[in-house]
Amino acid sequence: MSEPEFTVNDPILRIPLFPLATVLVPGLVMPLVLFEPKYLKLAEHLSDREETDRYFGIVKTTPKLIGASDISINTIGTVAQVQSLGLRSDEKWDLVAVGGRKFKILEIHQDMPYLTADVQILPDETELDSANDLIVESTIATFDKYRSLLGVSVAQNSDLPSDAQTLSYLITAVAMFSLDEKQALLETHSTHKRLSRINRILTREISLLSQLVCFPTFEPDSRISFN
Repeated sequence: MSEPEFTVNDPILRIPLFPLATVLVPGLVMPLVLFEPKYLKLAEHLSDREETDRYFGIVKTTPKLIGASDISINTIGTVAQVQSLGLRSDEKWDLVAVGGRKFKILEIHQDMPYLTADVQILPDETELDSANDLIVESTIATFDKYRSLLGVSVAQNSDLPSDAQTLSYLITAVAMFSLDEKQALLETHSTHKRLSRINRILTREISLLSQLVCFPTFEPDSRISFN
């Protein structure tokens, strides 16, 4: 049976799926080590393709109940574009991918060693207009306060991006929100609504942190970066 063909230029396409207990957001750089037999097959499939066509989908999984045989996966995920791929001496593969477009799963297939799915690529979000600059400024100020409470040194002039969509995904990626909250933010297909939701979560977290005497220091993973 031939390998599934996929290209992010198509509105509906078939792509390999990589279910993970994490949320990949657009722009996030994610390093992975592939070692399970089915994902070794996926790595081989990706290595055989042109560099510009090395894509797969990452979707968040829900922990299995005791005795359950199948995992539960969310229907909204993110296309992962492979930036580098290499076979190690121990036969594992090192892979670095960056989050691209979001997609919705239409149908899952199990006719390959790894899962594949027919997915619909979701349209790009429209940028916030200048009238909504206040929510960007508010989010930056709130997140800086959140970081400060977590022991992170915050410069007088915030080092956060001013682009609304990039800001919303950066905070989604690095803040200590629950995976369910991160998934809900990924599924929010409006930058303005996502920032509003982030503000509410941050305000809640700031209130809780302000009541704590001791808490762990938080520093974003240095491997996280955005284009």
